Amino acid sequence: MKHWIKILIIVACIFIVPSLLSLLIKKEPEPEAVKENKVVYTKNPVDTSNWINYTNSQLGFSIKIPPESHGMYRCLPRKAISVPVKIFEDNANNAVYIAEEYYYAADNYGADNEEDCTKTMQSLESFKETEKEIKTQKPLLGWKLIVNKVKDKEDVLRYIREYFGSQCVIQAEFLKENGNYELYFIGEEKKEGVDCSYGSNYKIIYSPDKQKMMTVLLGQEGTFQTNPEELSTYQYYEDEMLKSFKFD
Repeated sequence: MKHWIKILIIVACIFIVPSLLSLLIKKEPEPEAVKENKVVYTKNPVDTSNWINYTNSQLGFSIKIPPESHGMYRCLPRKAISVPVKIFEDNANNAVYIAEEYYYAADNYGADNEEDCTKTMQSLESFKETEKEIKTQKPLLGWKLIVNKVKDKEDVLRYIREYFGSQCVIQAEFLKENGNYELYFIGEEKKEGVDCSYGSNYKIIYSPDKQKMMTVLLGQEGTFQTNPEELSTYQYYEDEMLKSFKFD
C-alpha cells in the first residue's frame, strides 16, 4: 500500500504541482508591435515665421522657402548638418531651381577620414549638366520649378505630354481656395511600355485666370527637412512650401 502512495505522490509532483505553480507565477507580458513596426510620434507644426518669401516678377510667381535644410554629408563618421537653401534663376528657360547650396562627399564613398571629404557648391551650371547626363528634371537636393504661359486646358495637356510622356492624359483636377487647380495625370493606356511617367511624384498647379501653370518634380523622398533621424523634432518642409506657392 505504501508503495502505491509513493507512486501517486511522484505522479502529482510531475504533473499537478508544475501546473499549480504556473498559476502563481506572473509571466512577463509579451512585447506588442507598435502599429506594424512603425514608429508613432506627433509631428510638430512647421514654424514659417523666419522663411524667405521669394518673388520672381519675370515669371510671375512667389513661394516661401526655409532658410536651411538638413544637408547631405556622405563621409564617415556621419554627422548631421544644416545647409542654406538657395534660389538659382533660369528665367530664360522659364525655370527656377530651389536647392541646398552645397553638400559634402568623398571621392572614396564612405571614407572615414574627414580630410577626404570635399565640400561641393551647387550651381545653375551643375544642375544643367546633370540634366544632360541623366535626363532628369530633379536636381540634386532640390526642385526645378517650371512656369509656362498657357491658354487653356489643351495647352496644359500639351506641356504635360512634353514633360512626362506623349500618352499622358489629365486624370483628375482639384479646385483650391485660391482659384488654382491641382492636376493629376495617368497613362492613356494601362499597359507596359506606355509613354507616360504617371508614377512620378510631382505637383502641377494651373491658374486659368492667370493663364499659367507650374510643374515641379518632387522625387520619391523628402528634399527639404530637418534631421530625419531626430523623430521627436522632425519637420518636413515641402507641404508648407507648396501651400505658399502663388501666381502673381
